[in-house]
Amino acid sequence: MGDITMNRSFWRQPAWAHLRNASVAALSAAALALSGCGGSSSSDGPIEANINELVTQIGGATTAVEYYNDGEMDWTLYNMANRFAATPVGMTKGAVTEITVPGFIQNITVVEDYGPADAKRSYALLSMGGKGIGVVDITDPAAMVYVRTMTVNYAPLGYTYSDGGGTLFTEEAVDPATPLTNGPVNDVLVDDSDGADGATPDDRLFIANTAYGIQTTKLTNLLDAAVDGPVVIDGAELWTLKYAGEIPWGGPLSLKMHGGKLYAALGFLGIGIYSYDAGTDTVPATLVGDGAYNLYADCDYRGARDKQEDWFGYPERKISCPGGTLAAVDVDFDTDGMPTPAQAAEELGNKNSLTWYPWAEFEKYGKYYYNARTMELVDLPGGKTMAYIAYSLGGLVAVDVTDAGKLANPGDPMSVIKPTYAGYVPAAPAHGPDEPPINVDSNSIMSHFGSGMLKEAGVMDVRVVPDTSGGGYKAYYTDHFAGLVVVSGAEAPATHWKQGEFNNDCIPDANNACQPEPRIFWPDYEFVTSYDMFPVPVGDESLPQFLVRKGGSYIAPVLVSTGEINGHGGALFLLPSANTAAAGVDVVQSSGAGGVSFVDFTNLANAEFTVPVNLVSTNEIGAFEDGSPGQPIAIGHAEGVTVSGNHLYLADGPHGVSVWTIANGRTPIDTLHLVANTLQSEYPTGAVMPTPHAFKVAFRSDDPNNAYVMSQSLGMRRISVSAVTSGSAQVGSPAILDAAGGIYEHNTEAGNVGLTKVTGQDHAYGVTFAGKYAIVADGDNGLTVYDITADAGTDASVVANIGDSDTTGTGKPMLGRAATVKLWTDSATNKTYAVVAAGAYGISVVDMTAFLASGKAEDLQKDKLIKTFEPLKSDDDNAFGSADGKSVDVHVVGDIAYFSYDSFGLVAYRMADLIRPATEERPTVVPDGQDPDVCSTITDVTKLSAKQGGVGECRPTAVGYFKLQKLVGYEDLDGGALYMTPQLFRGGRLLFYVAYGDAGVIKLDWSNVAT
Repeated sequence: MGDITMNRSFWRQPAWAHLRNASVAALSAAALALSGCGGSSSSDGPIEANINELVTQIGGATTAVEYYNDGEMDWTLYNMANRFAATPVGMTKGAVTEITVPGFIQNITVVEDYGPADAKRSYALLSMGGKGIGVVDITDPAAMVYVRTMTVNYAPLGYTYSDGGGTLFTEEAVDPATPLTNGPVNDVLVDDSDGADGATPDDRLFIANTAYGIQTTKLTNLLDAAVDGPVVIDGAELWTLKYAGEIPWGGPLSLKMHGGKLYAALGFLGIGIYSYDAGTDTVPATLVGDGAYNLYADCDYRGARDKQEDWFGYPERKISCPGGTLAAVDVDFDTDGMPTPAQAAEELGNKNSLTWYPWAEFEKYGKYYYNARTMELVDLPGGKTMAYIAYSLGGLVAVDVTDAGKLANPGDPMSVIKPTYAGYVPAAPAHGPDEPPINVDSNSIMSHFGSGMLKEAGVMDVRVVPDTSGGGYKAYYTDHFAGLVVVSGAEAPATHWKQGEFNNDCIPDANNACQPEPRIFWPDYEFVTSYDMFPVPVGDESLPQFLVRKGGSYIAPVLVSTGEINGHGGALFLLPSANTAAAGVDVVQSSGAGGVSFVDFTNLANAEFTVPVNLVSTNEIGAFEDGSPGQPIAIGHAEGVTVSGNHLYLADGPHGVSVWTIANGRTPIDTLHLVANTLQSEYPTGAVMPTPHAFKVAFRSDDPNNAYVMSQSLGMRRISVSAVTSGSAQVGSPAILDAAGGIYEHNTEAGNVGLTKVTGQDHAYGVTFAGKYAIVADGDNGLTVYDITADAGTDASVVANIGDSDTTGTGKPMLGRAATVKLWTDSATNKTYAVVAAGAYGISVVDMTAFLASGKAEDLQKDKLIKTFEPLKSDDDNAFGSADGKSVDVHVVGDIAYFSYDSFGLVAYRMADLIRPATEERPTVVPDGQDPDVCSTITDVTKLSAKQGGVGECRPTAVGYFKLQKLVGYEDLDGGALYMTPQLFRGGRLLFYVAYGDAGVIKLDWSNVAT
């Protein structure tokens, strides 16, 4: 259930992010049944959904598990998206109690024995992002009661940032009298260190608000509130964010209290350490910084400059480190060693002329190696305190925080003791391309190439406990790919957490021998020297040697690496009764889309373990490979849904495709049930072929019996769904769907198919059909055309391509990273055009007329690209800038093309403007002294603005914008629009249903394109 491409190369993954927060909510079964792509819509138009009412839900990802003992037995508390559940811990599956709560659960915090002595209750506090804090009475876990929802208000400080066009903006501080609402809560912490028995009203509640920082209040303000609403913040607040570009760093992800100090995992800024003084009625509370540790800004760890083993290395690209490559370059960084807004603006404003891009290298890619998710604090023998940080792709990093913030020399304010690096265990690589491929514009600072795979990878969670069997301490941690890992020697990481000296700057040859090949700063882990990172096949995937048994045993300090247990490693906890030498549940681990697993180490010394219980996110019965029923169905990486007839087709990433009955004719079904599925595995287990990395499902309008699945990094796959359409697939008797014979790829394990000049890996994100042709949005390859009447996987099946760098000679993907494609035919000329959402490159338009008439590859070449451009952002004061972020989706309604952008919202253009040749454009604004006919001199249709290195502002003019943040009450919302569905009602009313990031689903009336 991993994300590594099938045996195509060691550790290679598709460039996509798991949407761990995604669950499929069928907001209105009636609307879905009547309005889906390829569905049988009513002639009167679709029934409009009430998007504020949840009718049903399929699955959900697990991101939080927490231990609770009710005085009689041990319980596991966990989530499946916004479902909160409890079940007893045991060697067999117990009864599950479940309730639905208002928001996706990020973390669970238990408060025990709260209230008067004769009426004590226990509660679970649910951190639900922008929905706030959910309070659940768990005194009896088998009969949980949802109590209330409390939101969080906050007033951000002023800050300066650079927009995507390199313009500096200053955001004024928000007046605390009129604060922003719905602060996104990622974690809450109750300080129960006053020595009292159980929680008391005077206990402090610390809130990790990722859009602000840390806020505090009394626990009583939350638990004793009379009604739902904003929780009263009556303590200290601390702003932790840092801006350079528009996306801030430093939002707190988790909180821990230890030794009277508050520790916060600040994501890309590492960890912060704070002292808290509750104050009095007359003296305000304070929260003061005592220290910080940031792996990216650490120039000295391990005591030797040439021994740094993090991704940027020492000191080449760490901008604050003296003596490195950037030391002679005029880069701008602050006292914390991070790039400043001025640096970001310089790079964004002059992105075609600079040599170094330190801000972009960190922001667009490198930051995922420096993402502190959470930590464990332990007092070791000898008076030392160690922080063990789950540092994502930075690994498990141990930092000595003993006496942090104190003065080494009393009276000398410059002698503050700082946290220091103590050792690490690497993460399992989330390995993308092992060298910059030629069809990637690796110099584009806006490129997110390969970053998608990084976001969820690396070390996720950690617990450190004394090793009762052999002395010392053991660390239990979860890794996205390695599963549950146990390492010894945590009491002395500097001594024990290394395996020797290794040269990992190599690749395996045909005989698996290590051949040197420098590949600097691509994620091939050549920077690691103290662990053996040589890739070793493990089943269908691979792990670095240091995590794999060699000669029957692991290499110290590793004691065991389980590999993925029913999915990727996630949050975990250890049972107080854990005994790793006998039968019984020792660890509870979440597995993202795989649910929750109980792990029993029957003999840890011999790396022996079992998984007696696995809890998945649905109760549905799927089909095994042989067609028999009984396959557990886990849903938690929901990528796309399509409705055809009475069924919903769900693309769920590593779990492939599942089919759900949502209607009986025109009668909607409120409780959805599964009737068919592809293999839940990404790898073939026999004759049946899966649909790995399933992203979208599409149908040809004239063929309801075949579905086309976009499989990222593995091309397009066709599956017959005739068992569904014929009715033979039923609830309880599901059909197994097979992609054998329908695998359309141009980059296979055996080599390229058809057009050898399409050299990049297949990245099928979207498709549109024209006769026998499937025109696929193929990521950095642009558009790839398959003949679906030809035998799949043969040279005849790959017909044409436009956008692969080999066809241009520029080394740049001229259609950007094609994510979605639609066709439009001009009724006046009968010409047909492909309109492409081109990712960070913006918008592309291609003339398809000649190719569709001839079917010849030479009729779809560079000269058919009409234009590629980044639109203006919707901000009124950014006349010459460019939209930051990526275009995601496109729909053409009539003669208007609507594009969604993940950074702001939606933008609309008239097709007449999009298909006009770039050389016939007129500048929107003609600067003094510039020729108004300057656009006629354009030779590169990917450079239509001055910001893009062109000769002028020759971009088409948008006819409409929508940015949710411009509406009252939504000003503080992060992000923008993703995928959307337009519906044209009778009378000309045009509604868009838009997946809008943190805002959920919005309904937008765009009947008047200008408003």
